[in-house]
Formats: sequence, C-alpha cells, structure tokens
Amino acid sequence: MTKYILSPSFLLFFFIPSTANEFQPYALNGGLVCAVAGQDFVVVASDTRLTDGYEILTRNHLQSRLWVASGGCQSHTSSPFENGGSVILPSEENSSVRIDSSDEHRKINSLSPYIVQPPTFIASAGCSSDCEELKRLMRSEIASNIHWTHGKHTLSSSCIANLLGQTLYTRRSFPFYSFCILAGFDDASDAGMVHVYDAIGSHERVSVASAGTGREMLQPILDRLFASAQSFHSTRPHEKNEEDDLKEAFPRLIRDGRVVDASKQRSGLKLQPPVETCVKCNAEQAISRVVRSYRATAEREIAVGDDVVVCLVRKRRNQKVTKGDAEQHECTMELFRFPLKKH
Repeated sequence: MTKYILSPSFLLFFFIPSTANEFQPYALNGGLVCAVAGQDFVVVASDTRLTDGYEILTRNHLQSRLWVASGGCQSHTSSPFENGGSVILPSEENSSVRIDSSDEHRKINSLSPYIVQPPTFIASAGCSSDCEELKRLMRSEIASNIHWTHGKHTLSSSCIANLLGQTLYTRRSFPFYSFCILAGFDDASDAGMVHVYDAIGSHERVSVASAGTGREMLQPILDRLFASAQSFHSTRPHEKNEEDDLKEAFPRLIRDGRVVDASKQRSGLKLQPPVETCVKCNAEQAISRVVRSYRATAEREIAVGDDVVVCLVRKRRNQKVTKGDAEQHECTMELFRFPLKKH
C-alpha cells in the first residue's frame, strides 16, 4: 500500500483564505471637500488630487468632486461650469493676489459672472465613479422638475438638500460610496446654508462642514479657526507670573459659542439645529482660514495635495433683479486656486 505524506506547507495552503478572486465593489479615490456658510456668502472648497491607494492618478481632478446642482449664470464671460455641471478648474496663468497681511498669496481666476439664480453646489468625495453617477442622477432629477414645470421655477437649496438625502437613502442596500456636502442659500433668511451627509443620506445643517479623506484632521482645525471669541476664557491680571502667561497662551475652552440653547431650538413645530448655521466673519477671512486648514492637513495626509479650488458666491442684499413674478438678489461667483504641498 502506497502511503502519502502531506507536508505542513501543503496543509497550510487549504487554511489560508484566498483573496485573489474577491469582489471589491468600492474604491477610495481620495478627495477632501469642505464648505462654510456666511451671512451673505457661501464658500465651497475641494482639493484636486485623485488617488488609488498610494498611486496618484491625476493632479487636476475636479469633475466628479465639485459641481453645481442648479442655478444658471448669465455673463459676457465664459461660464465657470462645464456642460455636465462640474466646476472648471481655474488656470494658473493669473497674477498672484495677496490673501491677507501675511506673505501667503493666492491664485485668482478673474471669473465674476452675473448669476441670476444663486447656485446650489454639491461637493462629494469617496469613490470617483459613484460620485459621477450621483452627479448625473441628481442633475437629471432637477432637470426633469424644470421641464415638468415648463421652466417656471427650479428647486431651491432646501429642496435639493432633501432630494439628495432621499436619493442616497434609496441606495441604502448598496449605497453610493460618496460623502457629500451641499452648499447654497436659505430661502427664508437669504443666508448661506451648508448640509453635511453620510453615505446613506442622513444629513445635518451646520456652519462649517468637511468630508472625505483627511476629514478627521481638517474638521477640528476648521472648528477651532471659526470658533466664536466667547468660546474661550482668559484673564489678564496686572501682576503676571509664568502660570498666567501659560493660561494666556493656551486659554481654557469653556463652551462652544456657536451652541444654541435647548430652549431656543424649537421654532413652532420644527426644531432648529443645535449649533449656529452661519459663521461670524467675512468672505475673505473665511477663504483664508479654509486655505490654512487645507495646507495643515496636506502636510499630514498623503492623499491630499497639489491644489485646492475655492468657490465663493456672494449675495448682494441691496440689489435685486426681477425674474418673472419673483424678485431675486444679485449674486457673483469667484473661483480661486491655491497651491498645496506636492508630495
């Protein structure tokens, strides 16, 4: 009788799970997006690096990451949007403009088109193919609504926020690997509005939001830079010692000044967000803080880098235009491109 002796290495082959034929439906292509809502402006930003693991696929990607859901531009200049609604990447052949009193500079694309209707931006990060499919689906739904009403009106930013949440929730069994931020203007107060989403459509209105790769580092920096002055407490006695100097250098955090008291969160039958929904700074300060946050994150996250594109939409409260039977505020849009660390 022939005896077969199995070696330990041959037996170990049967117990090692094979991963060569596993189906991987999602791919993480990087991307870090953020948005800031102000009293009369809204800022949306995204980096331009598209990655696949440690491989950089392109350094100028913006097609599926930053796009407009509704709103049109009427200007003698070229439109800042592509046919698919994506924001056109600003060119680098522009003069540098000083961003603040520091030595940092910014690249500005001198596109200031006259916008009849305030646009609603959606910034998404995650799987690039899922973000592109979500963009086409959302724009198709909004275009269908415009044709259904014969072009009389389009969806407002609040309606698009609900539509985006419902669209993501319909794919809850096999969700889009897309983490979104919506930025627009509130119809009631004409102030900036920012909603942040998870993969299955749960969303919340906030003043500063971020999503994508490196969010864990970017969001705390944004919260600290946009924190209210009442959030910190420091004393200035006449006679100082080393302990007092240390307290002034590192003030004690007592409470976030943007937190809304629980008794003031109810408005009729609705509940207001538990935090303030607008920052207390101007547009230039908001852009400066966003760029500082991106540069700090790019130093520590390898998937974030190359450039950051910032879209600024201002609403002029004292100037209105009449479109049909409704009056709308004039809006202008500017595109900025700031360099980041190129790893």
